[in-house]
Amino acid sequence: MARDLTELTRIIRRIEAKTRVRPTAAASLEALLDGTVEETERGRLLVVRRRYPVGHRHGAQPLLAAREATPAALALLSRSGGPVSEGRRLLYLDTETTGLAGGTGTYAFLVGVGFFDGDEFEVRQFFMRDLDEEPALLTALEETFRKFDGFVTYNGAGFDLPLLETRFVLGRRRFPGEVFHVDLLGPARRLWSGRLADCRLGTVEQDVLGFTRDDDLPGALIPTVYFEYLRRKRPDDRPRPDARGRGAGAKPGLLPPGARHRPADALARAPAAPTRPPREAPGTLGRGARALGGGGPLASRVRPAAVGGDRQGPRASPA
Repeated sequence: MARDLTELTRIIRRIEAKTRVRPTAAASLEALLDGTVEETERGRLLVVRRRYPVGHRHGAQPLLAAREATPAALALLSRSGGPVSEGRRLLYLDTETTGLAGGTGTYAFLVGVGFFDGDEFEVRQFFMRDLDEEPALLTALEETFRKFDGFVTYNGAGFDLPLLETRFVLGRRRFPGEVFHVDLLGPARRLWSGRLADCRLGTVEQDVLGFTRDDDLPGALIPTVYFEYLRRKRPDDRPRPDARGRGAGAKPGLLPPGARHRPADALARAPAAPTRPPREAPGTLGRGARALGGGGPLASRVRPAAVGGDRQGPRASPA
């Protein structure tokens, strides 16, 4: 009997040895994202750059429209007290964070910015591969902020900018003072809250800009996935949805959330800026346009489906 058990154990171990998946060397994060690890005065940081021609269309809208936005048009969208700027002098900004509660315990682990550089629009992403890289991230952001006259965000007044200011204060860095700021969430609500299911960025992006994202990670999962990445450091794994399609069954050790799809966030903000002093929108949008002060070329545009356009893709930005 004992010999039979020994033989059975030997057979089971042979089968396990044949079927065991041997771990493969994980690809580096910078290789997966086509980024670079750059030095700052406070340490190293992963930076991913992409550049788009100003003729690139994000859905139905060209980036060029945002570059040519006049101070008069932008002033109607902004409620900030800073001096009015031109469209080409603004920094488009978005963050991914470890939570939505804010406060001293919430980190912005991925910060995406977009800006016009001549005839191109650059999207630049700063990613913390670990929490001890925050000093390097804040240093890179401080240097970037100095080059622009203001910000364009989507709910940045209520979340992104206060959170970044807290991180800057804790890191003993200088956050910009009173600067021009266009938070597009308010104008979007005044224009489209009566026409759209909601005014989330993805909804406005799809129904107004005519752009639909593919393979996008739900925002509610991003903090969980980032913490899994910190624990496992396996960036080459991908999230897998559970039986209900919610993503809760994701494999441990995922590609950092946002690193694949957040360039779209910066691009979505740019085409939404008006190009000239807004005009009143026709039809049922007129009331919302008057509340905004006009509405710009997008005020009369609510599209039920994605619209084709120039799909010229990005190219890698020079370091």
